[in-house]
Amino acid sequence: MQDIFIFIQHHWLLSIAFTIVLLALLALEFIKIKRGTLQVSPQEAILLINHENAVVVDVRALDAYINGHIINAISLPLSEIETKHKKLDKFKTNPILITCAAGLESSAAADSLTKHGFNVRVLAGGMRSWKDAEMPLVKGN
Repeated sequence: MQDIFIFIQHHWLLSIAFTIVLLALLALEFIKIKRGTLQVSPQEAILLINHENAVVVDVRALDAYINGHIINAISLPLSEIETKHKKLDKFKTNPILITCAAGLESSAAADSLTKHGFNVRVLAGGMRSWKDAEMPLVKGN
């Protein structure tokens, strides 16, 4: 135990940097837990779609959606989620699977839809993880 204190005394800058990184990681994990949005892998997404009739909502821009999207996905860009969420009201009993380009914008859409009473899941890694898992894509509207 004394060796740790000696190390900290000799490498105080490194110790401070390590503490900051550790605290940042803990804060990020706390934020993930607090948000409470369940993230699913592409394989889990397929199970949701096939067995629980999950509805896929793609929040990317329309041109990205047209260049390749999940089969039967509904295009609802992130900028329109708050104003056009009623478009999804008929799917309130179904799980909603949100996808974006890389999994970053999906959380904001999930938070918005959760506030409106939807059962929301997020595709972890977004369309990038879907493509990496070599899952099928559809082009066009």
